[in-house]
Amino acid sequence: MGRLRHFFRLSALRDDLETRLLVREYRLLLLDDHVDDGTDSELRARCAQLSSELSSGRYRH
Repeated sequence: MGRLRHFFRLSALRDDLETRLLVREYRLLLLDDHVDDGTDSELRARCAQLSSELSSGRYRH
């Protein structure tokens, strides 16, 4: 049961990151000027965290 929960948790994180990246891309597409609101650094940190968790092969109980 723990692995299934882990799978759904990772899927939810992936969906959240995908949505945030799409919003960022739309902003860059529609706006001429780039506004640094901290979104880029937050996305990089979350992607790195998720990537390290996936590559470790472990899951949290």
